[in-house]
Amino acid sequence: MKLYMKILLLFTLVALSSNTFARKEIIVGGYEFPPFVSINDGKPQGMTLDLIELLNKSQNKYLFKFTLTTSKRRYKDFSENKYSLIFFENIIWGWQAEPIAPSRVILNGGEVFIAKAIPGRDESFFNTLKDKTILGIIGYHYKFANLVTNREYLQKYFKMELGTGHRENINSVIDRDSPTIAIVTKSYLNLFLSKNPTLRSKLLISSKFDQIYRHTILVRQNTAPGISEINELIDKLKKKGELDKVWQKYGIKN
Repeated sequence: MKLYMKILLLFTLVALSSNTFARKEIIVGGYEFPPFVSINDGKPQGMTLDLIELLNKSQNKYLFKFTLTTSKRRYKDFSENKYSLIFFENIIWGWQAEPIAPSRVILNGGEVFIAKAIPGRDESFFNTLKDKTILGIIGYHYKFANLVTNREYLQKYFKMELGTGHRENINSVIDRDSPTIAIVTKSYLNLFLSKNPTLRSKLLISSKFDQIYRHTILVRQNTAPGISEINELIDKLKKKGELDKVWQKYGIKN
C-alpha cells in the first residue's frame, strides 16, 4: 500500500511538473500609465499586473509575464518582438501600421482637464486652451492635439509641457499661479484624491472629457493566444466577477 501511494505521488508530481513546463510563456508589455501600470520603489504594480495574475490562475496553457517599456518606446519594442500583448490600449494610439489586433473593449474611461481652484474661476476656464500652459505626459496621445505625440508640435501649437507622471502634473497645477491646465486620466485622479482628500478643494476638475477611453488588449497577429482566445479568457474572468474586483480595488466604476 505504501509503495502504491509513493508511486501515485510520484506520478502526480511529474504530471504537475510537466504541466508547468508545458505552459507557453507570453510576454505582456506595459509602460507607466497609472493606475494600469505604476512604478513604486522600482517595482511595476497596477491593474495590468493584477490582470496577469488572474490570467495565470485561471488557466494552465499560458504563463503570462510582464515586461516594462515606456510610452514612447513601446512601438519599437513591439516591432522587435520583445512582447506580444499590451493591456489597456487603443489601436488608434499609433498602432495602425503594426501587425496587431484589438480584443473586445474590457474597460471604459477617459481623461479630464484640471486646473488650480481659485475664487471666481469656474468650468468656463476650460472652454479655450489658448493662452494657457498645458501639462501632459511624454508619449501620450491627446484628442485635442489630434493624437500627435511629437514634442515640438505640441510645444509649438498647444504650449504643452511634457512630464513623466500625473502626480507631478497635479502638483504643478496646484503650485503655479499662471493659467495652467493638466490632463489626467479620470481613474488615476479618483485614486489620487481618495488618498489625498485634502487636495480636492484645491483643484477645479472639468466635467467634460478630452478623450473617452475604450480600453482593449492589443494582440500580435498570427500568434497564440489569438484574439478569440484572449476574448474567451477575459469573458471567463468577467463572468466570475474577477474583473469587477480589480476595478473596485482601484476605485473604478465600469
